[in-house]
Amino acid sequence: MDTSKLIDDRYRLTDTPVSGAMGDVWPAEDMKLRRPVALKFLARRRLRQGGAATDFTDWTVKRFVDEAHAMARINHPHVAQIYDTGEHDGELYIVMEYIRGMPLTSHLKKGPTLTLERTVRWTRHICEGLAAAHACKVLHHDIKPDNIMITHQGGEVKVVDFGLASFADVTQSHTGVGTPLYKAPERWNGTPGSVRSDLYSVGCVLYEMLTGRPPFGSPQDDPMTVGRMHQDKTPAPPSAHRPGVPDQLDSIVRVLLAKEPAHRPRDAEAVAEVMRDIHSTLDFEDPADAPGTANLPDIATGGARHSERIRDLDRLIFELQLRFGPDDRTVIKTRAEHAELTGRSGDVRGAAALYNRLGRDCQDFFGPYDAQALKAFTGVARWIRRSDGQ
Repeated sequence: MDTSKLIDDRYRLTDTPVSGAMGDVWPAEDMKLRRPVALKFLARRRLRQGGAATDFTDWTVKRFVDEAHAMARINHPHVAQIYDTGEHDGELYIVMEYIRGMPLTSHLKKGPTLTLERTVRWTRHICEGLAAAHACKVLHHDIKPDNIMITHQGGEVKVVDFGLASFADVTQSHTGVGTPLYKAPERWNGTPGSVRSDLYSVGCVLYEMLTGRPPFGSPQDDPMTVGRMHQDKTPAPPSAHRPGVPDQLDSIVRVLLAKEPAHRPRDAEAVAEVMRDIHSTLDFEDPADAPGTANLPDIATGGARHSERIRDLDRLIFELQLRFGPDDRTVIKTRAEHAELTGRSGDVRGAAALYNRLGRDCQDFFGPYDAQALKAFTGVARWIRRSDGQ
C-alpha cells in the first residue's frame, strides 16, 4: 500500500501493519481530529485466495458496512471504539480506537500463570464489554487472547475485532471461521453461533488464564482434531492443573464450557456479576507465592454426613443462577433444600439465616405475599425455635 497518500484524504499511515487472517491493521493518524487511530482493512483478495467465495456481492459488502455501523454504536470502556468505515483501492476498512498495550497472548507467554486477581478482574472486563456488544445485537464469534488487548496504563481490558468473524461467515466455510482452540462445539456443526457461543470462548480463555493452557489441544494440533475435542471431551477442572484455584472458578469454567448452549450462563452480564462477587470475597493471595488456598469456608459447621451434599447444592445453586437467573423456580426450590439441609447438619442458625435471605429475595422477586416467601419465613421461625431449644 502506498503510505505516502492519505486514506480518504484524512488518515495518514504512520507505521508498518500487523497482519491477520482477515486483513491488516495499520497505525495511523486522523489528520482532521489530530488523534492516533488504527485502520483495519478487510483483505477481500486474501480471503478469495484462501478459499472464500468469488462472488463477493453487493449484499456482503453492505453487510460489512452495516456491521461496522452496529459496532460503532457500542460505547463501553472495555470495547475498542469504532469511529468510521470506508473503502480504499478496492479494500473495505474500519477506523477504530488506537490502543497502547499488548494482547493477552503476550501476558500468557511471559512465564508463570497469571495471578488470580488479574484473571478474575480481566474476565469481568471481558464480560462487561461483551454484554454491551450483545445489547447492540453484535456478536464477536472469535473471542481469544489475541483479540483481548491489555492497556499499558492501568492494565484495563479492551476487546477488539467485534463482528469481523461474523462477516467471515458469509465468505468462508464454517470450518475456517473462528479460532479452533476457543470455538464453541455447536459452531463446528455449521451453526452461526449465539451469545452463549461467545461465552464458551470466554470459558476457554479463562481456563487458559488459570492454567497456562487452553482446555483442548494446542496450536500445533490439527483443527478438526481440536474440534472433536470441543464436541466430545470434558477437560479436567483448572484446580487439577493449578492447586489452590477456588471452587467458584472451577464451577464457572465448568458452566461456561458446557457442551449444550442452554446449559451455559444466560448472558455475559451474569458472568460479570459472578466475577465481581468473586473479586470482592476472595483472598487473592496466590498459592504460587504463599501456602494455603483461597476457598470460601463451608457453610456447614457440623454434620459431616451432610457436608458433601451441602457443597453440591451450593455449586448447583451457583450454576442454576448463571443459567436461569436468581428468580427461577428451580433456583428457589434448590435454595430451600440447601437451607433445610444446613439445619439438619446441626447449623440451625445458618439455616434460619438462609431461609430469611430466601424469603426476602422472594418478596423482591414476586411480591410481599408470595407463597414461597411465606414458606421461607416459616422455615426461619421453625429453625429459630430449634435454636432456642438447644
